[in-house]
Amino acid sequence: MASSGFSWTLPDHPKLPKGKQVAVVVLDGWGEANADEYNCIHVAQTPVMDSLKNGAPEKWRLVKAHGTAVGLPSDDDMGNSEVGHNALGAGRIFAQGAKLVDQALASGKIYEGDGFNYIKESFENGTLHLIGLLSDGGVHSRLDQLQLLLKGASERGAKKIRVHILTDGRDVLDGSSVGFVETLENDLSQLREKGIDAQIASGGGRMYVTMDRYENDWDVVKRGWDAQVLGEAPHKFKSALEAVKTLRAEPNANDQYLPPFVIVDDSGKAVGPVLDGDAVVTINFRADRMIMLAKALEYADFDKFDRVRVPKIRYAGMLQYDGELKLPSRYLVSPPEIERTSGEYLVKNGIRTFACSETVKFGHVTFFWNGNRSGYFDETKEEYVEIPSDSGITFNVAPKMKALEIAEKARDAILSGKFDQV
Repeated sequence: MASSGFSWTLPDHPKLPKGKQVAVVVLDGWGEANADEYNCIHVAQTPVMDSLKNGAPEKWRLVKAHGTAVGLPSDDDMGNSEVGHNALGAGRIFAQGAKLVDQALASGKIYEGDGFNYIKESFENGTLHLIGLLSDGGVHSRLDQLQLLLKGASERGAKKIRVHILTDGRDVLDGSSVGFVETLENDLSQLREKGIDAQIASGGGRMYVTMDRYENDWDVVKRGWDAQVLGEAPHKFKSALEAVKTLRAEPNANDQYLPPFVIVDDSGKAVGPVLDGDAVVTINFRADRMIMLAKALEYADFDKFDRVRVPKIRYAGMLQYDGELKLPSRYLVSPPEIERTSGEYLVKNGIRTFACSETVKFGHVTFFWNGNRSGYFDETKEEYVEIPSDSGITFNVAPKMKALEIAEKARDAILSGKFDQV
């Protein structure tokens, strides 16, 4: 390290004198946007924030928390708590989302991780199911990533593969589903020539099947579950190309809203329901429209709809979709490896730090802030305090969460004089 010119030593700050305590307050979810009646922060009375902004306008800065500023592929990509705290804690940008998947596929690292090795145990006697958006839009998924994953899994022992497609028409042109299905069918045909039993098993439009978000309409997820897991849908076809062309021929049809369908064999039996012993991978890299399905696949006590049959599967996401919920618990691509975070710099310079939040955000001011790393850098110079979050109470019912308790702990830490940064 020394030969490269790297040093942990931080120069003195040009304006902040030594011995001056610094408070770092993260208001997760707070931001500036169009000042209209639909902007709750604009409409609310916010005297403290107003005084900070208006009292010293030359010191007020806005920080982007989405898109390329936090390592996501494009500025159309919505930020989230995990990538935001990674960027804040590191002070640098690291690849997230699609970029991370691209790198893992290109290097082959995706096939070496715990997630892939976990699902691989089903390859000998079970089916590998891949569920996700069939599109090259690059917002939620990308066709080329699916193609590479199909190739890689088949080369590493997958003998039977079923793809459950969701047509797009939102991030790409309506009608492009036909071309995407043709491309995928060609790839699967080539796999079959190599002795791999590979087929499309089910499908439907993204806005009508599976890809709901924020628990807005669980019926959307149920329609997907019925087709993908149970092999049941109102429309049955011999091929996905026939399915998409036929359903698109209906009046006012749109790729986004195609009804669910299943592919059946000559006897009318679904070719790809999810069964005990199978492996399932949700291939979307963007989290928001995969979380609900992930809950249905992973939670034993799931109660949002009647799953009818819950197969014993090995499930992994392309990524972990929710760092707070640890959902899913298995994933193919790990979060970025981040070194030299601000927390590590501070302790190596003798700066004493205090971090506090409640349970649902505690990992963000510790684990994610410290570069996806658990534990202390130096227990003699750091103190982490976790305040238990309310259980069984949703945030819209108790939006204050534990703000007061966190503030009291921060006040006590400041007054104690033990810490340089709180």
